[in-house]
Amino acid sequence: MQRRKLGNTGLTVSEIGMGTWELGGREWGDIAETDAINLLRYAFDNGVTYYDTADQYGGGRAERLLGEAFAAHSNQVIIATKLGFELDSDGWISHGWEHPDFNVSRAYIRKAVEGSLTRLRRDIIDIYQFHAPPPAAAWDEAFGAMEELKSEGKIRFYGLCLGSEADALKAIAETGISSLMLTYNILTQGMAEPVMKTAHENGIAVVVRQPLSSGLLSGNLTPDTVFAENDYRKTWAREKLLAELAKVEEIKAIVGDEARTLPQAALQFILAHTAVSSVVPGMMTSAQVDDGVAASGTTPLSDALLQQLRRSA
Repeated sequence: MQRRKLGNTGLTVSEIGMGTWELGGREWGDIAETDAINLLRYAFDNGVTYYDTADQYGGGRAERLLGEAFAAHSNQVIIATKLGFELDSDGWISHGWEHPDFNVSRAYIRKAVEGSLTRLRRDIIDIYQFHAPPPAAAWDEAFGAMEELKSEGKIRFYGLCLGSEADALKAIAETGISSLMLTYNILTQGMAEPVMKTAHENGIAVVVRQPLSSGLLSGNLTPDTVFAENDYRKTWAREKLLAELAKVEEIKAIVGDEARTLPQAALQFILAHTAVSSVVPGMMTSAQVDDGVAASGTTPLSDALLQQLRRSA
């Protein structure tokens, strides 16, 4: 496993990390807690040292599982967690609930960090992230609270997830964020310019979510795929699924046999961007861990192929 600097934080992380939304068990189908803990440890044994989670995932379940899995290795893994959405709101997409409230008041942030510290079994959180950009009216208070937590030693660094290009550039210009978590993959390349470039120029780590575009670039989805009742992808319009699968077939033809698997090509495409510190695919099986880990340290995609893939979006 190759490692990269996490922006200007001084931390070094595995370039292939692990997302844990799937381990919450509410939006991606079922996974037993014992299996999830074993999977986390398997990833660690294979070189994965960066784990992304959120207090919301599984209503605290994902954080709790990380705390149990790495109780004896807390100084060997970097954990980034998120806050803002109601703790028990995960599952709202697959169940058709109303969009959860987003709270980034100073009081809520201070309450949320204590809960995450307890579940993660940690004295300090490595990267504490807003799950979405704070609204304009709460912007200064929210980022001010993060600075307070940092000065108090409850968090090492803080960052921002999701949002628009304007949100990201505003945070880079106006706040002390150390990381940006955003969507960037072969099918969705809009953040490459200017957000990722600007973040890199300012020493801000870029962590990439949904590198396989919610499984579309796994190569395993077909027009006949039936999603579980607690899998949010069941809400996709069939027209969208078919259109995206057609794009995936075009990408497969472009990649050809240059990469061992389509997921590895998708991960190597992202790793080719100099701004990227780590890519965090979601993993629910040891085979997915193996495939992700194998994308690190192998022969990179050729410049010619990268250019073709960048034009394919």
